[in-house]
Parts: sequence; C-alpha cells; structure tokens
Amino acid sequence: MRQNVAPTSLSIKIVTSLILVLTGGMFIGAFFNFVLLWAGIFMFTIALFCYLSAPIAYELNGDQLIINSRLSKKVFGPISKCSLIDENKPSFTIRLWGNGGIFAGTGFFWNKKYGVFRAYVSTGERSKLMLIETPESKVVITPENPKKFLAYANSLRDINR
Repeated sequence: MRQNVAPTSLSIKIVTSLILVLTGGMFIGAFFNFVLLWAGIFMFTIALFCYLSAPIAYELNGDQLIINSRLSKKVFGPISKCSLIDENKPSFTIRLWGNGGIFAGTGFFWNKKYGVFRAYVSTGERSKLMLIETPESKVVITPENPKKFLAYANSLRDINR
C-alpha cells in the first residue's frame, strides 16, 4: 500500500516561504555586496536539499515501512507496532538533528514519552500523526489517511503472525 503525505501545514508553508524570500533577498543583495552571493548560494543549497529530502509518500511493503522522497527511499522494518499519536498525545519534543520546517519536518527528535525517534512529517496536526515502531527505531509519519494506513498496517501484522 502506498499513500501520499498529508497536505502541508500552514506553519511549514510559512517557514518555507520565509526561507525562500530570504534566499532571493541574498541574491538581490549580492548586486550591492558580493559576500551576499555566497550566503544566497549557501541558503539555496540548504533549501534544495530540504526540498529533495522531504517525504512525498509512505509505503507498506510486507513488514517494512518505506519513506519515499524526491531524492531517495528510506526503509524501516520489521514493523512491530503502529498507532495514531492522536490517541497517545506526546509531550514537549526537542529536535536533535534535522529540518524543522523547510518543505517538511524531518530528522531525529526526542521527547519523554517516546525517547529518540525519527520524523518524516508534512504537518503537526495531531489527527494525522502516526507512530511506527520497529525493533531498532520509532518513526513518526503523516499519511494522507492515517486511519486507513493504520488498518492496512495492522492487517499486515495479523497476516505475518
């Protein structure tokens, strides 16, 4: 089963827009101060990498979760548990490493409830957040239809038992 990511949240759209406007401003400012050209190139490179690495779809293949981006695929598995985060509201979360809002939210995060986990999300809307657990890691994703994704994941787990 393959499912696209949930629609991008307003906060991610605002952060992305601000970064892109600042990047454009650096290039315009380079006409007056050459150093700003390098700052613009640096910011453009970061924005391009964030765009290419943002999740575009999630896929369940057997007992594996595959996160598809424009750049690559990341495989997690075997899946041991799936749950909606809406039912298990997480506490305050800290980003340890990653992208906090340019085209998506991706990277390593920590909170008291889940410990260290990875996130590949397009929105912070609780009703879209889903936790996938494997023996090695925990992954938070935002599928377009989380209840359908959860039902399919649980049916696969029942078949594999």
